[in-house]
Amino acid sequence: MAFSMRVLLMTAFVSLVHGHAQILNAQGEAGSPASVGFQVDSELARNCTSISPCQQDATLIRDAEIESNIVNECGRTELSGNIDVGENTENALAAKSVTQVKAGTKLTVTIHQVNADGAGPFTCDMDPTGNTLGATGQTALEVTNNVPGTNGFSQAKTQDFNITVTMPTDLNCTGASTGNVCTVRCRNNALAGPFGGCFAVQQVDTNSKVFTPSDIETATTLDEMLSQVQQDQKDLPAAVAANQNAGSDEAVKNLDAVKTLLHLSVTSKAAAVQTPAASATGSAGGASSGADSASGRKKHHVQHVEGVRRWAKRNMVVDDEKL
Repeated sequence: MAFSMRVLLMTAFVSLVHGHAQILNAQGEAGSPASVGFQVDSELARNCTSISPCQQDATLIRDAEIESNIVNECGRTELSGNIDVGENTENALAAKSVTQVKAGTKLTVTIHQVNADGAGPFTCDMDPTGNTLGATGQTALEVTNNVPGTNGFSQAKTQDFNITVTMPTDLNCTGASTGNVCTVRCRNNALAGPFGGCFAVQQVDTNSKVFTPSDIETATTLDEMLSQVQQDQKDLPAAVAANQNAGSDEAVKNLDAVKTLLHLSVTSKAAAVQTPAASATGSAGGASSGADSASGRKKHHVQHVEGVRRWAKRNMVVDDEKL
């Protein structure tokens, strides 16, 4: 969803925003491994309130940034920028660092409050597909034993709190390479935030899902697609410049220094090579029905193209002769 423009944008954001909470641990079923908030780094200090180093891996999750295609549904950190949900999930799976859950499991989630506006209350929701949702569509989760605070504020600082997050009774995780992972997202309501984070959970009371292309129901509307095109065209010059800057000698050296300082590494695991069986997408039917279907598709295509042209004439600067 989000792309390279985040590198350039994060430079400006760092001077404007101070992140104030991290998800340090999420424990599901007893005996299973614990999850950690995406991009949270165990090497960073938790005994200070300063922007650097103690706020660098705190996560900001803002609907406006998600809708503007700056970040994915799990937001960003000041140190790493946009959080790639799929990448972080697969890294956690490879490292065997994804907690296990069942329908109704009560997770204990440890949230570190850096300073005043990393307080509660926190709300949590879940993407059952792992990483296909944006600012909306997540499943709301019950949260009890919440972090103290009002509007994200309290006087607590450098303190850990455990909240309880309950999985729904109709839990159906279908995400990641394993086909049984959900992404849980928690955040507070601080005006400077919201602050919080995401982590993966793996459902063990279900069968792993294996999909074919025809099973995928993810879709967008015409208006959403055209709006996205406009946003992408607007952002592309900055994205290209950011990508070039990120590859400069100085930027590469800075990144290497951070990796060394924080002992950053990723556990690698070879992906399976699968060969899906060939399958028909539908019945061919008789000649008449085939012709009727073709005619219907052609009519729909013409209507679709005309709709796109009308929208483009109203909203985009283009050469009229090409329309």
